[in-house]
Amino acid sequence: MTNEPASEPAAFRRVARRLSMWAGALVFAVVCGGASAADAAAVGDFSRSVVVDGVKRHYLVHVPPTERDAPLAPVVLLLHGGYGSAAGVTRVTGGFQALADRAGFIAVYPDAKGKHWDDGRETLVSRTNDVAFIAALLDALAVEHRIDARRVYAVGISNGGMMTLRLACELANRFAAVATVAANMPAALMPACHPARPVPLVMFSGTADPLMPYAGGKVAGPAGGQVLSAPETAAFWARANGFAAGPQTSALQDTDASDGTTTDLLAYTAAGSAGEVALYRINQGGHTWPGGTQYLPARFVGRLGRDFSANELIWAFFSRHTLP
Repeated sequence: MTNEPASEPAAFRRVARRLSMWAGALVFAVVCGGASAADAAAVGDFSRSVVVDGVKRHYLVHVPPTERDAPLAPVVLLLHGGYGSAAGVTRVTGGFQALADRAGFIAVYPDAKGKHWDDGRETLVSRTNDVAFIAALLDALAVEHRIDARRVYAVGISNGGMMTLRLACELANRFAAVATVAANMPAALMPACHPARPVPLVMFSGTADPLMPYAGGKVAGPAGGQVLSAPETAAFWARANGFAAGPQTSALQDTDASDGTTTDLLAYTAAGSAGEVALYRINQGGHTWPGGTQYLPARFVGRLGRDFSANELIWAFFSRHTLP
């Protein structure tokens, strides 16, 4: 989702107000700047910051109880959408921190400057370097926690999902796999995207998303910008990862007939491949996180698919991949 001036339609203003309200939805223990040795050994929720190009950037860290006992912990970055925040993004997902505790990964929630990521669209150019911010964040985590540098992952929704794709383009050697929800590849980013290695990607896209066009074209909202279609995005990454053939398509079980959606999986896989790509096409799905929360009425953001948990499928996908 993108920047919403007062002159935009009421639906977009409602989305912006609701997302702003979520900024205080979670309570975090505030420990600014670098962590002390005691903090680094602690579990719980912490606020951190790094300075990039003279600008102080903030992020939140959730350390699971199992981190104390694990020799090295995986890391998952969760990037919020436009008008969202680090403090509010987990509400959309419906249980991301519970998954972190159960699976034993450190969950990290970066904050965009001005609530929007410079995701590569021609209409969004930040005054700050978001790629450098994420790289500095990862460097700081490696100092403060016992992280497994071979198992670092990123997932984002909407503007955060497009930023995740930019990270895969420019920081391919830092991420073992990435995931997107309600996000397509910015058309302006594609020509400059030359990942240094195959990056496994799993996508979740609704065919009736009113904000991120499944078929490609202009993103709804004033920031706009052109994006590829969801299938074209998957195909781009499949080619970048070395796949010449098209995807295999299969239907998932419709476990909740009342949600008005069904799901097909378009999968690029091959024996011995290091860069599988999977697109979960949620038929009649909206700008929502499957299995998460219907954070706004369907008339604004579309339907929420409840046939599966995107959280669980994302972690299962991530768990199959490590950096070489």
